[in-house]
Amino acid sequence: MLRFRRGWRSRRRRPRRRSGSRRWLWLIIVVITIFGFLQFYNYVEKHMKGPIMHLASIRVKQMATDAINEAITSQVANTDQVDRLIDWKMDGNGKVSGFMLNYSSHMKITSDTIATVRDTLEEVSHLSETIPLGQALGSPILASFGPRIPIKIEPQGDVKVDLSTRKQDAGINMILVEVYLRVKAELAVVVPFDMEPQSVETEIPVSYLLVVGDVPMYYYDSKGNPVGNQAGAPNIAIPAPNKTGEELPQEGNNSPIEEGTIPSTDGEQGNEQDTIPSSGH
Repeated sequence: MLRFRRGWRSRRRRPRRRSGSRRWLWLIIVVITIFGFLQFYNYVEKHMKGPIMHLASIRVKQMATDAINEAITSQVANTDQVDRLIDWKMDGNGKVSGFMLNYSSHMKITSDTIATVRDTLEEVSHLSETIPLGQALGSPILASFGPRIPIKIEPQGDVKVDLSTRKQDAGINMILVEVYLRVKAELAVVVPFDMEPQSVETEIPVSYLLVVGDVPMYYYDSKGNPVGNQAGAPNIAIPAPNKTGEELPQEGNNSPIEEGTIPSTDGEQGNEQDTIPSSGH
């Protein structure tokens, strides 16, 4: 019996302890993964944060500007306030002497534009745009590679809208007046782990006005030549430019008189007459 028990005991196998080594392996993998993630985050924070935010700002500004321009263009096209925006001023002969903006139409267009821009920015804020991480490296080959970084738009502050005019010459006694809307909105560019304010400003033409005045029968161009055939224009003399180094005679100076010049006289001692030397001398 003793021999049998000893032999039976000698045939038993001891279990191998593999669970501890597997735990250590998984722990090492987790530590390496965390360390690699921290190193990647540190690299992105130092070297790629600026380029990523720059690309995101450009994309957000483009999205917001396109949305605002499209919304305001459709809003202005569907309103009849533009036709009543200008009040023309006439003189006694029935000719246009000036114009001014209608205040009620001005305020109506401004308030409608503010509401339209607010609604448009609210719709754009729900959109999600992405840019490839490879674009931040500045390489054309890697521009479309890498994980895509999400960017969002967050409206901040109030919307400012100004209705203004500017003028430019359109011909002889003609002025082209442009009525336009200047829209300025404050936004925030949101990327993972960062946010930056962004200002968006755009101008949308509303209307163009051509003010035509009386056209003269003739006028002079930049060279002094009369333009026009309705009447004879009087001749005008254009003074020649002074020659460099040529001195003019001073008052009370007995220096000789140069040919073709008129000497100046003293008002108190003035018994002499102004004479022009003949060209033959």
